[in-house]
Amino acid sequence: MSEIFEIRISHQFKDFQKEEWNLLVPPDSVFQEYEFLAGLEKTGCIGNSDWTPVLVSSRREGVLWGVLPAYVRSDSYGEYIFDFQWANAFHRAGIPYYPKLTVAVPFTPVTGSRILLHPNLTAQERDFLSSELLQKLLQFGKEKETSSVHLLFCKEEEQKTGIQNSFAPRLSHQYHWFNKGFASFDEFLSTLVKDRRKTIRQERRKISESGLNIQTLTGDKITEDHAHTFYEFYKDTHSKKWGQPYLNRQFFLEMYHTFRHRLLLVLASDLSGKPIGGSWNVFRDGFLFGRYWGALEHIPNLHFECCYYRLIDYAIEHKMERVEAGAQGEHKFLRGYEAVPMYSLHHIYNEQGRAAIESYLEREIVMERENISAYNAQSPIKALREG
Repeated sequence: MSEIFEIRISHQFKDFQKEEWNLLVPPDSVFQEYEFLAGLEKTGCIGNSDWTPVLVSSRREGVLWGVLPAYVRSDSYGEYIFDFQWANAFHRAGIPYYPKLTVAVPFTPVTGSRILLHPNLTAQERDFLSSELLQKLLQFGKEKETSSVHLLFCKEEEQKTGIQNSFAPRLSHQYHWFNKGFASFDEFLSTLVKDRRKTIRQERRKISESGLNIQTLTGDKITEDHAHTFYEFYKDTHSKKWGQPYLNRQFFLEMYHTFRHRLLLVLASDLSGKPIGGSWNVFRDGFLFGRYWGALEHIPNLHFECCYYRLIDYAIEHKMERVEAGAQGEHKFLRGYEAVPMYSLHHIYNEQGRAAIESYLEREIVMERENISAYNAQSPIKALREG
């Protein structure tokens, strides 16, 4: 079967056509779409020494059948599956940890397909091609003397392929909201314990009484001015928490021009029409992903309204399956989001380092499984709490 697929490596997204790339992206992996990734490259957010693309692809008779988008990394920032302790241990042992290879969506802690495959492939071809792409990336990493290869926030079914190709699995968790066929927000609230229902109603009532105008914007309701506004929100939040932001104004403008059909903006304005705060979100089919939040003034409960409740409203109205709101999560958990496992895969070239990390990961997986069960046992969702 290997002779019918040509495997090659590219280093820029413009080597591909948007249509052929997007054909490989499943609905729940919207951040792997060409416009988003190529937009990061075009606006200079990636493509430098921190996120240098290594795009392993497969063609047959000129048709693109598979892509494995990876990046050479000189640090671990913007990945959200933390390996800083591993890097420190390598440094203490006198072994370089950087550069390394990371298969992930830059700056985006969202689960999704990491190995993109043509939907017309047979099951046998999918298994074969997935392994071929991974092996090509492992070969590249070894030749370039990288320390390791990491697939972050991959799908559970990709773990089997990774393990078969000498990757070690890792388990972490996030908090996601699932639509159980709710007809309204109140019906969703009815599934929560009494004190959480009361708190959420109070939070929403205070926002409705605040005098703010809150809009949910999609498609042609989004304007270029909104791109500038939401960049200011994003920059303000990022600078307060982490310093220099990963994304620039040009990226938000690029997303307005090329990715607007995937955007959902929740915008809060005061009585004069001045934008106060809001959330920048992405959706496709039954999946909604919260990404960036910011507010130029502190308004109690505005974050919860813009980042959680309005997204749940939209998901219920449009019969969407799931809302993901990214990393961290105590606030999400208390508002009806469930603790769910997140999967990643790791290949360490150094034998001693690999043995130590794999031993650690085995213990960590046991701990994370216990954590997920413990969190959900205390969930405000009555069905989860009752087991």
